[in-house]
Amino acid sequence: EIKWTCRYAPSLGELEDTPENIWGTDIVPIADQPCVFFGLYGFPDFFSLWRHKGQKAILWAGTDIIHFLNGYWLDDKGSIKMSPKPLATWINKNCENYVENEVEQKALMTLGIESKVVPSFLGRVEDYEVCYKESKKPKLYTSVSGNNFKQYGWDKIPKLAQDNPDIEFHLYGNTEPFSFPSEFKNIIIHGRVSKEQMNEEIQKMQGALRLTEFDGFSEIIAKSLLWGQWPISLIFYPNTLRIESIGALKDLKEPNIKGREWLLSVVNKYPWNINI
Repeated sequence: EIKWTCRYAPSLGELEDTPENIWGTDIVPIADQPCVFFGLYGFPDFFSLWRHKGQKAILWAGTDIIHFLNGYWLDDKGSIKMSPKPLATWINKNCENYVENEVEQKALMTLGIESKVVPSFLGRVEDYEVCYKESKKPKLYTSVSGNNFKQYGWDKIPKLAQDNPDIEFHLYGNTEPFSFPSEFKNIIIHGRVSKEQMNEEIQKMQGALRLTEFDGFSEIIAKSLLWGQWPISLIFYPNTLRIESIGALKDLKEPNIKGREWLLSVVNKYPWNINI
């Protein structure tokens, strides 16, 4: 059996674990062997894909789809862009495409790229056991990457905190100050901490909060479901709460077993994953 390799886009940053450990893929593409390209953020990523002679699959990561739809830059300022249409035609003809939710699937389909929805989680699911405990003062956690506060919906949090004084909002990942009215005692900013510290703290809370309108399948949503929590996401996933139901969190006494079972039934079900 031929082993898949994986090209990991440099723009992806740090994830919970590595493709080698979780999927069993080699990390260096080999010319004539199957390769999954994880993330296509710019033309260098696409060029590596185009140049590969073996079987090709793409796991789209979220914001890379926006970059692709807007046209790859050929200069440093974005004044010279490539049309995505011919690239999309080539991708649909030559590659298997995987996305993590229907929002991404619909976006790619606008350029004729057909894809399958399969959420990923680069963590060891066996390390995440159900630990949900109800609370009359629930704690929700969210995170930001690159201090892109608006992209990650942090500008919506003061209004949510005002409307839901019985819920604590725990914010992680920022390395720059996030300003909000000081009267909100139910917003706690932790900043950037280690993965280990964050996991230790958030597993004792009641759910993740993901306020991105366009996104891949967030690691915090994955962890929240595996722990039996009740995550809230602007993007629909089975057995998660909608933002308008945030107040119901204090009445949820039982762990979200159906959400955990759904995730375990679909996560990482890829042809390149030798560990399923």
